Amino acid sequence: MEITKNAFVGSKMATAKAEFEARLSSINATVANAVLQGQMQSVDYALYVTRAMGAESTVDLFKSGDAEEVGLTNISKRQLEANTYMLVTHIQLLSAVGTAHDDDALKAAAYGQITNLIANGEFELKSNATVLIPRVSNEVFRQPAGNGKLAGDWQLECPKMLVPLTNIDAKIYTPTACPDHTMIKLVLHGVKTHRA
Repeated sequence: MEITKNAFVGSKMATAKAEFEARLSSINATVANAVLQGQMQSVDYALYVTRAMGAESTVDLFKSGDAEEVGLTNISKRQLEANTYMLVTHIQLLSAVGTAHDDDALKAAAYGQITNLIANGEFELKSNATVLIPRVSNEVFRQPAGNGKLAGDWQLECPKMLVPLTNIDAKIYTPTACPDHTMIKLVLHGVKTHRA
């Protein structure tokens, strides 16, 4: 089957699905053919992780010891499963401050706009050693909710592909350690492959 390109790809009018399907030639040929033949489908997806900032000014958001648990993360070992590709079109960063920062607190936190200290920091996204998003000011996430937009949402002009069985390395850097019980939530929005 031949990959056809949607006329809106590369513009703000393109859907995440159209952007993903325009990049099928860059992923594993077997998976791309499975999508084109309907054996796999592209589905909307939001990959997330919650993490306590602790007393650190540099925090790894995904960790190799992570296991899927509702409210904490929906990815294990900081890797997508075999044959799962994801095109990230939006990144959302939120924070909360509670009275504790254990798993129960992370699960129950009311995440909202990032604090000033976090906004004055930086974010970086890598896939193994490949830099997908070089260190960028967290100001890009200082967005209020409204007009159909999510709080803390940054729409990427250059969507990024995450590949299966490869470490996802997302880091937050802050100028100084955050106050006690500061928690953060990172959500990668986009489209991924899934069995039909």
